[in-house]
Amino acid sequence: MSKRRDKGPNILLFLTDDHGAWATGAYGNKEVQTPTLDMLAQLGVRFTRAYTPTPVCSPARACLLTGKTASQVGIHDWLEEAVPEIGGRDWLEGTRTLFDWLSDAGYHTGLSGKWHLGQSHLPPSGADYHFGLPGWQGAHNGNYTYVRNGDMVELDGNKSNLITDHAIEFLDSVPADKPFFLNIGYIATHSPYQQSAHDPEQTARYQDCAFDEIPPYQPHAWVKNEGGGNELSDQDLRDRYIGYYAAASEIDTNIARIIGALRLREMYEDTLIIYTSDHGCAIGQQGFFGKGNSTRPLNMYDISLQVPLIVTGAKLPTQTTHCNVDHCDTFHTICELAGVELPTDEVFAGKSYGPVLYGRDMDWDDTRYGEYGDLRMIRDKRWKLVWRYPDGPHDLFDLSADPDERHNIFAQLPEVASQLKTRLDAYFARHESPQKSGLRVKQLPVHNSANEAWRDGRREARGLQQY
Repeated sequence: MSKRRDKGPNILLFLTDDHGAWATGAYGNKEVQTPTLDMLAQLGVRFTRAYTPTPVCSPARACLLTGKTASQVGIHDWLEEAVPEIGGRDWLEGTRTLFDWLSDAGYHTGLSGKWHLGQSHLPPSGADYHFGLPGWQGAHNGNYTYVRNGDMVELDGNKSNLITDHAIEFLDSVPADKPFFLNIGYIATHSPYQQSAHDPEQTARYQDCAFDEIPPYQPHAWVKNEGGGNELSDQDLRDRYIGYYAAASEIDTNIARIIGALRLREMYEDTLIIYTSDHGCAIGQQGFFGKGNSTRPLNMYDISLQVPLIVTGAKLPTQTTHCNVDHCDTFHTICELAGVELPTDEVFAGKSYGPVLYGRDMDWDDTRYGEYGDLRMIRDKRWKLVWRYPDGPHDLFDLSADPDERHNIFAQLPEVASQLKTRLDAYFARHESPQKSGLRVKQLPVHNSANEAWRDGRREARGLQQY
């Protein structure tokens, strides 16, 4: 049984794959069954305006783990790790992550689940324990060859359950005199969405669901193929809805197992629990399925950007907060609460929202920034400008009047767009490396299918990619 030392709470970071905030009861969905996440939100702090800086897996994860932008670390798209020259490279080489910072601060550190930043067969630098998904992450169920502390192990079963089993194994490895940092990376809400891909016990929950929380499907003009969702029958749509909701419930069930394990080991009271996702996900909302790469041109819609962010434990008061935050802010918050002093001569993005967690006032700028390759974005509580280099099309949305981002008013308000663009340029002038900037990335070719043909297009374009 682990005992606590005086400095720094245990920190449990759930970083789920493709879980949109909208697909939890805590964020107002009355149909999806996520009682554990709802309980955590009721006990702690729920952020209503939490976003990813990049609406695709690898760069989003890099931002949270490093506190830097994609244009600082040089990862600009999801890494197709099944390709040896991509999967075999350490894409964060020379950049310290939360594992490094917290290990140096005296934490026992572990990863159970998805990494997706290259060399997924190896433990991240600074990690004491590693259960991971080498190469392509594969299906949600069945045989798969995992890596456990350097050894390849073939296991059969549900990935969420197995990731949870090994997260609990990590808890038993924590030395009595150390706090722990554990990153759990579930993949259940990632495609494939169809119910046949998911746990039958979970899909059974939704056979009679009306799915009234999902608006009627109207294909987006930027999605021109069946794979992206243009030609789907009502049964096809329902099949995807069932699978996605089942995935959210599967994750929730496993979070309950983790909390039970913490309580059994008398760790719960000293553990800060953070639940978030790498980016958002549309299941038909806004006319597509997926995230920022589900349209051509790429998109920065809120359905792709908004993530759940629930922080509870370690004596936090119950509250709901509406400030705009992103993954880089979460990086700083974890470092602050763990007692990590970041170097002042190194440029990071974001700011700790630690005082907000305890209900204290702090000076907070709601302006947030994002990027995806040669697309960049600035937003505050009213305006969102999406600038696609070099020639557009560009988007300007008045979020106060048009929260669903249906009306692009870029042409009507050039002065507003110009002011936002000046601020956008100033931000990236400080938060990019010329050698790693997303503006060095060429747009991917228009895809013929959201699946295999799109991947083929990526391979053809790889010589132009800087990632």
